[in-house]
Formats: sequence, C-alpha cells, structure tokens
Amino acid sequence: MLILLRRTIQLHTLGLCIFLIFSVIAHSQTGNDQAIEKQQRLAVFTPTTEGNTYWPEVHNIMKAAAEDLGIQISFHEFDVGDRFTKKERGVQILNRKPTPDAAIFSVAFGQAKPLVEAADELDIPFFIQGPLFPNELEALGDMPRKKIKNWIGYFHQDEVEKGYLLGRALIEEAIRHERFAADGTVQVAGVGGDPSWFGSNLREEGLRRAVAEYPKAQLMQTVPTRWTPSEGREMTLRLLERYPELSVVWAASDQLALGVVEALQTIGHTPEEEAFTGGLDLSMVGLEAIQNGVLTATAASTMLIYAEIVVYLYDYLQGIDFAVERGAKIKTKVYLADHSTANFFIELQQMYLHLDFTDFSKYHNKNLTHYDFTLQKIQEIADEQEGAKQ
Repeated sequence: MLILLRRTIQLHTLGLCIFLIFSVIAHSQTGNDQAIEKQQRLAVFTPTTEGNTYWPEVHNIMKAAAEDLGIQISFHEFDVGDRFTKKERGVQILNRKPTPDAAIFSVAFGQAKPLVEAADELDIPFFIQGPLFPNELEALGDMPRKKIKNWIGYFHQDEVEKGYLLGRALIEEAIRHERFAADGTVQVAGVGGDPSWFGSNLREEGLRRAVAEYPKAQLMQTVPTRWTPSEGREMTLRLLERYPELSVVWAASDQLALGVVEALQTIGHTPEEEAFTGGLDLSMVGLEAIQNGVLTATAASTMLIYAEIVVYLYDYLQGIDFAVERGAKIKTKVYLADHSTANFFIELQQMYLHLDFTDFSKYHNKNLTHYDFTLQKIQEIADEQEGAKQ
C-alpha cells in the first residue's frame, strides 16, 4: 500500500512538472508572438528601371539599419514607365493588413498626392524624398506638418549642385587634356534623365551653370532618357553623329554614364583620353568605373543618408522627434568623387556592413545630445565597432 502511494505521488509530481514545462513554453511562445506582433513595420516605395543598380544598393543599406533597430522593412518598387499602376498599387499596399507603422515615399516621378492622402488617412507617419515639382509641393502644403499631419519629414539632395559639380569636373578634364573642337571650344552634351521628375530639370540646370562659367565651353544639346544604360548608349551615339567633336558627355546618372562609355568605345574613342563622362549617383558601379579609368567623376550624397532617415523614423516612432534638432526639411550634403577620392567613397559606402545603427539613435543612447551622421563620425563608429570585434 505504501509503495502504491509513493508511485501515485511520483506520477502526480511528474505530471505537474510536465504541465509546468509546457506552460512555460506556451507562455514563452505567446510572448514571442506578441513581440513579433509589436515589431514596427516600415514600408519603402522607390522607382526602378530595367537593369537598375542604384536602388538595390540603397535597399541593402536601409535593410541593415532596420535590422539593427529591430524594424521590419519592406520595399515596393514601381517601374518609372507606369505611374498610374504605382498610384493604385501603392494605395493598396498601404491599406494591406497589418498596415505599416511608417513609410518613405521616393515619389521621383510624380503621383505623390494619392499616396500621401492614403497614408495620412491611415495615420501612418511618412517621409517624402524630393525634389517635387513646385506645384506638387504647393498642393501638399509646401512643407511637412503644415497641411498634412502625418507628413513628418522631407529630404532631398541638392540636384543643381550635383549637376554643377559634375559639369565642372568634366570640363576641367577636357581643358586639361586640350580636347578642343576646331573652333577652340570644349563641346559639351548632356544625356539627361526623365523630365517627368523635377530633379532631372534641376540636374540639367546645374550643368548649364557649370558651362556658363567657362568661356571656352559650349553646351550643344541635352537629351532626355528613361534612365537605362541602353538609352545612354543610343542617345550618345546620336549626339556624336551630330557633334563629332564632342569631348564632354555629361550623364544624369551613373547607369547612363556607363551607356555613354559603351557608345564612346563603339566608335573607337577612349574614355578619359578623347572624351570625358561621369554620372550623378555616387554608386558602387560608378565609383568602380572611376577606378577602372572609364568615368571621370560621380556626384551625389552618400547612400548612407537613407539609413539616416530610417534612424529618424525609428526614433520618431519611439516618441523622439528628430525635427526638434534637424528640422522637418532636410537637404543632404553632396560630394564629388573622382580619381583621387573614389577609393575613400567605396570604403565609405561599404561601412554599413560594420556599423550598428543603434549607435546613431537617441532612443538607444539616452546621453546622445545631437544626431551626427557626418562622414567623420560614421568612420569613427565603424572603426570602433570593427576594433571591438577583433
């Protein structure tokens, strides 16, 4: 009888232990599910074109920042040739459950208003990447937080400055190599982007400003494209047929510039000797082309600006408003990379692999008094983190 009682107690004890173990597992699983459910979501809308290399680079950097900060990030690309599909699909994505906690719209080809209105109605805070056409900006209230409550930030590069810096660099190289036409001028042509994006016009304005500073430079023509390398090649071939003494072919993107290089090589010209070209992305493909001696320069803000915006949005969702310090309209600094600096910018663009972006967040660093995304600070943090791993 005593033995039977002991066995009964043991079985009850074993059953209680098993019950407690499964209860803990179930509770832990519920906690994990709740954590996943509470993880904040960021939706990013960007344009794309055939063979585009710029946006995949941007997405990799944004993804790294989001992962460090614990945000779920999703990318939604829309072909530049179908703006109406972009509008309809964009609104559908915003309404899809679970709705994003925040969004970034790179509405480079118009149609900002429907996305903005949908996000505002759903109470989704968002950034817009500009520049927008003046009338489109006016329709949205000219600036964030004025007419549209959830439009919390606007960031853009100085597109005029980019076009200007590249134009100067190319003209300077042509003059240095004495690549003058029979009339003694440096003949310049521009392979532009899609004029349905306001930034394309601004980039060409920068080119015209650069040409105007050089009495020996003459702008022969600019032609529009839809950003593909094949168009860059075809348009350049046509320009060279019309203006065989061209020595500068300015391109509105690094991809277009690579198309220009193909055209030059097709007719037997040697890039960087007989004609000079460059783009406006500061992309890895552009920087490597400079290293390889086929592009003269590339100009833009670094792609790390996109990680910066992810940090601002993250902090905003945690109740820390970046605008108190940075303002709601952010113009990012533009850099020119040439043969002397291409290596530096390649290393810089790859630093995101060695960064923990929580180091830039005020939410994760209570003693952080101001945001610092300068190149010096980025390099400093990357070096510290790399050193800590060794």
